Amino acid sequence: MKRAAVWLLLASLVAPAAAQDAAAATETGAMAAAALKPLHKGYAFDQPEILVRQRLFGLAHGLSLLAAACLDVAEQSGATQEAYAAWHVKQAETITTVVNDLARYYFGGRAGDAVWTDISRALALKEDIREALGDVRLEEACATLPTAIVRPRYEFDKLLAESRAIAADTNPAVAVPPAPTSDPAAADPPRAIE
Repeated sequence: MKRAAVWLLLASLVAPAAAQDAAAATETGAMAAAALKPLHKGYAFDQPEILVRQRLFGLAHGLSLLAAACLDVAEQSGATQEAYAAWHVKQAETITTVVNDLARYYFGGRAGDAVWTDISRALALKEDIREALGDVRLEEACATLPTAIVRPRYEFDKLLAESRAIAADTNPAVAVPPAPTSDPAAADPPRAIE
């Protein structure tokens, strides 16, 4: 019964996005001409509050892709989906806030028309987790998701609150340092969003 509830929850999370994407894909003529075009592309390294939201969105996007791919891994499917569903319930409000903030940033007055995939495209995120896994097998990634997802890195509510506190207490221009570069000295992730 518990697994049935988890499957229903996951379906309820994925179905609205799929329905929105399907509706968007069937637009024709004038609607296609009015397709959402982002006002910005990529990451806003010069805007710490937007950058925090972009990084949180990227993590949420990757988790959702992994959880969906794990449906195909029979031996990991149940545990992975239960862990993802439990995490999503705790983080849903923060994810909604992040999505809404990024929709306004990327699409301005048309933010209400934006869906998850519009933001994902504006950030140039991948749509298939297998590409991002590299040498890691999907089965291995699925096996680690239940223990990884409970770590502080995925406590979006706390991370967003911390970023707001830092911005309020310090100079906003340095509240969240830029994402790591290929420079080995800069390889550590920013402290504000770990």
